[in-house]
Amino acid sequence: MCLYTNKIATRLFLNQWRRDDLSKYPRGCSDKDFDYHVDMFNQGMLYRKSIIDKVHEVSLVVGEDNLRAEYYDFGYPRTIIIMPGRMETALYGAYYAEPLIKAGYNVLCPDPYAHGLSDGKVLSLGSKEGLDALSWAQFLHDEKGQNDIGLFGICGGSTGALYALKNDHPNYLRFLIADSMFITFFDMYRRHIIDEHKPVFPVIYQVLHKIKKYNHVNPYLVTPKKIIKNVKEPILFLSGEKDIFAVSKNAGKLFKLSKSIHKEIVYLPNGRHSHLRYDDKEIYDQAIEKFLKDLDLHNYYSYEVNIDAD
Repeated sequence: MCLYTNKIATRLFLNQWRRDDLSKYPRGCSDKDFDYHVDMFNQGMLYRKSIIDKVHEVSLVVGEDNLRAEYYDFGYPRTIIIMPGRMETALYGAYYAEPLIKAGYNVLCPDPYAHGLSDGKVLSLGSKEGLDALSWAQFLHDEKGQNDIGLFGICGGSTGALYALKNDHPNYLRFLIADSMFITFFDMYRRHIIDEHKPVFPVIYQVLHKIKKYNHVNPYLVTPKKIIKNVKEPILFLSGEKDIFAVSKNAGKLFKLSKSIHKEIVYLPNGRHSHLRYDDKEIYDQAIEKFLKDLDLHNYYSYEVNIDAD
């Protein structure tokens, strides 16, 4: 049986967690099997077209890797970096940019490592993405004069944002908006395997073994429920009540565990995983608007706070 399930695990690993072919995870719509996802992507492209004179291609070298992004530059003194989940690229961020720009922020939409036009072959479940976010933030600060920078993570992008914020980081990284953050990678991936009608045991352990061996990241340690305790920056949690992967009850647990100096949680009644804005656009945009206004009102852009280690 293990030989049979290992074939399933190998296919899942190669399809979902490796990019040996550079044509994999290209810029474009990541899933054309679902009409609502295609519609969401097309709406993002229409918005991007309406502001195309503000859209600039930018690049960054981190070690031996070339990273690429689109920068929506409206001349504001502050920027939000959109960090998408697996399979998504710089173009995905266009759909989420509108409420951020209306709130007075430029927007940076990177191609994550091993996606789009960026280099890379392996997915690191957030650890490499977090380091890259720090590099992009430094680029925005040093090259674009941005002194107030926020992170906006969607699904696995939220995990990458936590990695960027959990340890020492520049004080110009100010806050996190977390859309569909999962509580542990194991829990989230188990739910994906169930949804794909694959046998959870032993397939999940076989896939995770391959991730650990070949991607050089321990998936059992990708646990936002532990990392979040080390993040003090303001956080807005956005959770969909119809999310079957990052379920809303776990979002509530993450909210309670958070040591943030200012935290809010908003449950979207129709929200499906990574489609929260599409399913409840008015609630979603209003939540972001309120959160960003609160940051201005309480001057969270220049704070120093001591938080107990436990």
